This record gives sequence, C-alpha cells and structure tokens, in this order.
Amino acid sequence: MNKLIIWIVLLVFLFPANTYALSCAQIPSMDQAYDRYDAVLIGLVEGVVRKKNSNQIQVTVVKSFKGIEEHTIKVDEDITWGSLNGPSEKGMHYLFFLKKNGIDWVNPLCSPSKKLADASKELDYLKDKEIPLKEAKATSGSFIGDNASKHWIVIAIFVGLTGAILVRILRYKKRSNRNK
Repeated sequence: MNKLIIWIVLLVFLFPANTYALSCAQIPSMDQAYDRYDAVLIGLVEGVVRKKNSNQIQVTVVKSFKGIEEHTIKVDEDITWGSLNGPSEKGMHYLFFLKKNGIDWVNPLCSPSKKLADASKELDYLKDKEIPLKEAKATSGSFIGDNASKHWIVIAIFVGLTGAILVRILRYKKRSNRNK
C-alpha cells in the first residue's frame, strides 16, 4: 500500500497536469469569444466612476457586433485584479466583450476586451457582423425638460417677487395720495 502511494506521488510530480488559477489563463479564439460573450462592440469611454471594488464606465457605442443596439451604455468592470488589458481609461476606444448580469453590463475579469489599436485581428473577424444601432432619441430633450422645470421655478419666483414689489409700490402710492 505504501509503495502505491509513493508511486502516485511520484507520478503527480513527474507528470503534472496543467492547472491555472484563472479560467482566462488561455485566451479564447475569436469564434469562442464571440459565442461566449453577450455583447461585442467598439466603444469610446466617456467617463469612469470609481466605486469600492469596481469602475462604472460610461461608454458611447461606436459600432456594435452583438447584443447592443443603444448608443450609450454603462458598464461595470472589476478593478481588484484589473482586466486583461487593465482598467478602462477615459477618452480611449476599446473593443469590448461584455456579459449581461441582470440588467447591467459587465466587463468581466477574463474578458478579451482590449484597446482598439491592438484589435486588428479581431476587427477582421467582426467586419461582416455589425448590427445597426437604434435611432438616436432626442436625449437632449430629457435634459432640456429637466432644465426647463428649473427655469420655470426661477421664472415663477421672479414673477412672484416682481408682483410683490409692484403691489408694495401701488399701496405706497395709494397711501401717499390719501395723505395729501
């Protein structure tokens, strides 16, 4: 029995199996990555908000190849280990491979997302897979609506103060006419 255990231990040390701490130690082929991820897109990072263990990045979608039809999305990205190419930087274009987590988009730790300048092979694969984005809504309308309500408040206060001043002036004039 002892000889059997010694032989097993020797075999394990002499012929170890390849083991990896992370599943992303081997980068998938482009076919595998395209199938594995819920969204593939070219995006411009417009903003990065640091949270406790993640970044939330605001991405303007330049081209979508799978899963995204919106012009802007928010993406969560783990920063404790960093992605394969590090946390996203504001103002940079990336080829993103994203997963859907409920209603949120996530750039997972092992995602093959990379700067667009380094993605020529991937772009060759994706050139015939582009999907159209939805027509842009008047997104400025929501901002105008928000600002318009603030403007109405300011206008209402201004009209109210002006009215109060005019009422005071009229009362003052009436009193001064009575005293004459």
